[in-house]
Amino acid sequence: MFKKKALSFIVLGGLCLSFAWALAVVPNVIADDGIIGKIKNASNDNSASMDNVAGQVYGSNKDIKINNIITTVINTILGLLGVIFLILTLYAGFTWMTAMGNDEQVGKSKKILTAAIIGMVIVVTSYAISDFVLNALSNIK
Repeated sequence: MFKKKALSFIVLGGLCLSFAWALAVVPNVIADDGIIGKIKNASNDNSASMDNVAGQVYGSNKDIKINNIITTVINTILGLLGVIFLILTLYAGFTWMTAMGNDEQVGKSKKILTAAIIGMVIVVTSYAISDFVLNALSNIK
């Protein structure tokens, strides 16, 4: 019985992880200033070749800055840590609900939940600090 519940928990956690990963990786596209608007503007140009359109939509290699790469890496790592927090919270709630009055399992669940909340506070604080520092560094000319 417990193996079936554990297996379903792992499968559900994997689905949540894959869904959250897809949301973290897929960029937000705004129709006005996003890719659709850039394609329309680039294709209205009479000299619009495929390279010109691609350069205007995705940018050229000159547009890539180390700040953008570092920001993307940090945001991805912090997003994955948020997913880990979610999985730990679900696991702690699952073990608490299936404890059936067992004080040892309830105590274990409380410890896991407390550690997950402390970890999330650290992740949010580190995100705020890294965002502040990277914005300050990108404004330096």
